[in-house]
Amino acid sequence: MIRIVTDSTCDLPDALLAEHRVVVVPVNVVFGDESYQEGVTLNALSFYRKVEASKGIPTTSQPSLGQFQAAYRSLQKYPDTEAILSIHITGHLSGTYESALVAAGQMPVEPPITAFDSLSGSMGLGFMVLEAAEMAEKGTSLPVILARLEALRERMHVFFSLDDLKYARISGRVSAAQALMASLLRIKPMLTVSGGNLSLIGRVRSRSQALQTLTDTLCEKLGDLPARVAVIHAHAPEAAEQVRAALAQRVHATQIIVHELSVGIAVHLGPGTVGVVGYSP
Repeated sequence: MIRIVTDSTCDLPDALLAEHRVVVVPVNVVFGDESYQEGVTLNALSFYRKVEASKGIPTTSQPSLGQFQAAYRSLQKYPDTEAILSIHITGHLSGTYESALVAAGQMPVEPPITAFDSLSGSMGLGFMVLEAAEMAEKGTSLPVILARLEALRERMHVFFSLDDLKYARISGRVSAAQALMASLLRIKPMLTVSGGNLSLIGRVRSRSQALQTLTDTLCEKLGDLPARVAVIHAHAPEAAEQVRAALAQRVHATQIIVHELSVGIAVHLGPGTVGVVGYSP
């Protein structure tokens, strides 16, 4: 059997991760001289409490080689493990994929370990992990799974609305000039992940406009085709529910997942962020 590994930015609900036996390697979140492992020693609630208490913005670091190798070893012990497929957040925005690649190269050659760059993040990555796990359970070969993942990279739509650009500016995801302009004009930036890069695609004046634009943009991309859809949020469940309800009325969704945005991503986008992800299988 092909075993699937990912990182904690994938935003798949715990129930789905457990159902498909996906192994998750945690991203490290650093507050000053204290480091935490997302989902292990730091959950979303404690993260936002620490952000509020510290009045500062933490940083992140990719999982270490040792963390990846421990995950790979945990799967190599099963006699039915034919191969390991390690799928991760875009290498353009994180060193996680590179760390997985190096760690895999230092492991025994059997069973083989393949690292794959999703060129995405959050549920863009999550949906790829989910499809790979579903295919593996059906006995699909590794080359066929990889071909499917490559196709998904081209058709995955990921959009975010940020409450402000302070976090993205400090993390280096947008320029200081863009953040200053957004602050002066009191606008809500709209971002997309495309080709592995995070880019600014628009600006709106209010929260309600931002949520409407998220809905409209994804609906335009998906059209009338059946689609898998996700709504993710950073400590903004009411806004996420508003978007979910709107999408349920307008998109031919075979599945809508609502989930808290990974702490490893929320560090860079900030509380209040809401995102939509979708693709037509």
